[in-house]
Amino acid sequence: MLNEFLLWAKQNNWNVISCSDMIELPDAIKSRYDIPAQWYDFICTLQVCENPKATKWFLTPNDYLPQEDCFQWNEFEMQSLEYGNNESDVTSYWNHHLPIFMTVDSEYSYFAINTENGNVVIGYEPEYEVPTVVAEDFNSFISKIIFGEIEL
Repeated sequence: MLNEFLLWAKQNNWNVISCSDMIELPDAIKSRYDIPAQWYDFICTLQVCENPKATKWFLTPNDYLPQEDCFQWNEFEMQSLEYGNNESDVTSYWNHHLPIFMTVDSEYSYFAINTENGNVVIGYEPEYEVPTVVAEDFNSFISKIIFGEIEL
C-alpha cells in the first residue's frame, strides 16, 4: 500500500521524505493509544509527507514529539480545551481518536483513527469532536485517496 501511495504522492507533487530506519513513536503516544498496525507500518518510514504548500500533512512519528512555534499533533484537542468546551468530553473523545492528518488550508480539519473500531474519521472546526466516518480502516482510507474518493 505504501508504494502505491508514494506513487500517488509523486504524481500530485507532494513533498515526501522517507527514512531508511523505522522511527519509533514517543512513549506518550504509545501509552495513550492502541496503535493501529496498518497505520504504523505505513507512517513509521516517513519523515515528511505534505502537500506542495505544506498546508496539509500526514503526521509522522517526529510530529508527535513536543514542538515549539508550530502546530502540535494534538492542536485541535488543545483548541477545544482552550475555548471552554467540556473538558471531560473533549479528553474522552481524543483518547480514542488518534490524529493522523491535518489541514490548515481554507479551514482547519483532521483525519483520525478511532482506536476502538479502526474507522478513519474526519472532523472540522469549530466542532472537532463531531466527526464523520470516511473509511472502515486505514488501508481503505489510503485506497480512497489513491482512487480519488477522498481528496486531500
